Amino acid sequence: SSTLGAAQHSAREFDGRVRVVDSQSAGMGTGFVALAAARAARHGDDLDTVAAQAESTVPKVHAYLVVQRLENLRRSGRISATAFRLGTALALKPLLRIDGGKLILAQRIRTTSKAIVAMVEQVLEVVGEKRAALAVQHVDNLPGATQVAATLAAALPGCGTPVVTDLGPVLGVHLGPGAVGVVVALDP
Repeated sequence: SSTLGAAQHSAREFDGRVRVVDSQSAGMGTGFVALAAARAARHGDDLDTVAAQAESTVPKVHAYLVVQRLENLRRSGRISATAFRLGTALALKPLLRIDGGKLILAQRIRTTSKAIVAMVEQVLEVVGEKRAALAVQHVDNLPGATQVAATLAAALPGCGTPVVTDLGPVLGVHLGPGAVGVVVALDP
């Protein structure tokens, strides 16, 4: 992304005293990588170890999203006009995932409630018997995000209560109102 490129360019000005790690995610996907680095730094680790901790967290992060309408994805260039028209005509609610820094269609589903159930099932499958940190994010849909967080807390009691947070204006523009997402950071 242009943000990553700008960060890498800026880091060159600091003669190796600043490291840039590509989280290959967004929102709390980036947040969990940053938190891993912060824990290592708080522990007193050197810059190489802090950067390595952040980099080793990247493949442990999984992100899923359900959007209410396809219009914002079309406007931002995330889906084609043809996919938009077809999806709108069939009232599809896509379940998306972030994979390798790219937004990928995981499943096409006919209703929002079924898409949310499918997203929760994906999270349960990824976590399995492991421990994980969880975050539920939303675009102007706190009730929906709170319900997803409660469902995950009940299904995954060993993971603790998920953080519930807003996706923010930049991601909100791309996903549109009502979007709900879950980010999982697996423990080693």
